[in-house]
Amino acid sequence: MGAGSVVAVGALVHARTVLPDEYFVPPHTVALDAPVRLLAPGDPGLAEAVRRVGFAQAAFGVDAEWTDRISRYERIAEVRVAEFGAHADDERVNVVG
Repeated sequence: MGAGSVVAVGALVHARTVLPDEYFVPPHTVALDAPVRLLAPGDPGLAEAVRRVGFAQAAFGVDAEWTDRISRYERIAEVRVAEFGAHADDERVNVVG
């Protein structure tokens, strides 16, 4: 996000999106790509735009085909389980103050 950029309530800035300085993302829009473009939730091009972003790869390191949703979701779940499982033996620290 560039300096002074604002993302309104209800808006979404997708992975790998670059917002220039002083950019405003209006409510109920999705900001994608670099250079940034705005799409409404019902825009017919939104699914294709999200596919191109490669969210599963950017967020979870999962490189599954966009059309294979079940495989993609299973791999994402495996990544998240491993992340959370790494903390299974964490101990709670009482902080006084």
